[in-house]
Amino acid sequence: MTQNIPLAIALVVIGSFCFALSAHFQHNAVDSHLEGNRGKKRMQFGALMETVRSPRWLLGLGLLGTSFLLQCTALLMAPVSVVQPVGLLAFPWSILLAARVARTGIPKRVQASVAVTVVATLAFTVITGLHASEQSDLVLKRVIWGALVVYAIAILFGLLGSKGPGAWRSLFWSSGGALFYGLEASLVKSLIEYFRTHQWPYSPAIIGIVVALILGALAAGWMIQQGYATGPAELVVGSMTVTSPVVAVAFGFLVLGEASRITVGPAIAMVALGIVAILGVVSLTRFHPTYHDAIEPQPESVG
Repeated sequence: MTQNIPLAIALVVIGSFCFALSAHFQHNAVDSHLEGNRGKKRMQFGALMETVRSPRWLLGLGLLGTSFLLQCTALLMAPVSVVQPVGLLAFPWSILLAARVARTGIPKRVQASVAVTVVATLAFTVITGLHASEQSDLVLKRVIWGALVVYAIAILFGLLGSKGPGAWRSLFWSSGGALFYGLEASLVKSLIEYFRTHQWPYSPAIIGIVVALILGALAAGWMIQQGYATGPAELVVGSMTVTSPVVAVAFGFLVLGEASRITVGPAIAMVALGIVAILGVVSLTRFHPTYHDAIEPQPESVG
């Protein structure tokens, strides 16, 4: 399929709304099962298995699958460093959905956090769209090493989500899931580029990438559900829609060679905007009403 960046962006915009709806339904199902989980405790596997049978959770899974398919289609038509940041729009969608369901206004400090994150990430996307190379330089060894680095960092976030301060656990869990989610998009793009330039061989490296995709999807799903269990859906979506693009762009630039046209000025601007966007999500952790009456959690799991 030929490059068509405008159509790719349009597909991801639709997918971002599907993702926000998915988060709304799945968080609602998890929150109902755990009766609010005011202690921000980790959800056990048994509790998750009971939750996934909920019609609301399954509806969210269908919407998540739709979002993923739209994203994969977009990756056929544009670089991963352009496609992935557009998914940020799921963040404001989720804020609007939460406000509509609760029939309340959005606190000003939350509005400011969202605005900072959206503006910074959209500016980041514009820069990558203007400077990213349309062709990828696929080297399988780099793909494998890049995936291993992301796996290691995501596992660290999982440990912090399990043992860290209660008010920050949702951010750690969802950030770990976002690392896997950004890696998934990058690995899909790697497979697309490989199949464009090679006939299907029974390559151990390709089989390894497929296995990494499957394991990463399972790990991301587990971490995201823990994020829903320990915090609001908007925080999970916000964290994922910022962390995931950063991972995907870094992977695209450092591993897939999409940074061949990036000069020093745009690179510095991208780093600064990425930091600002992440700080916006961190501030949402501090200002979101859910945490105003949070209690200190106990080490036990729930469920």
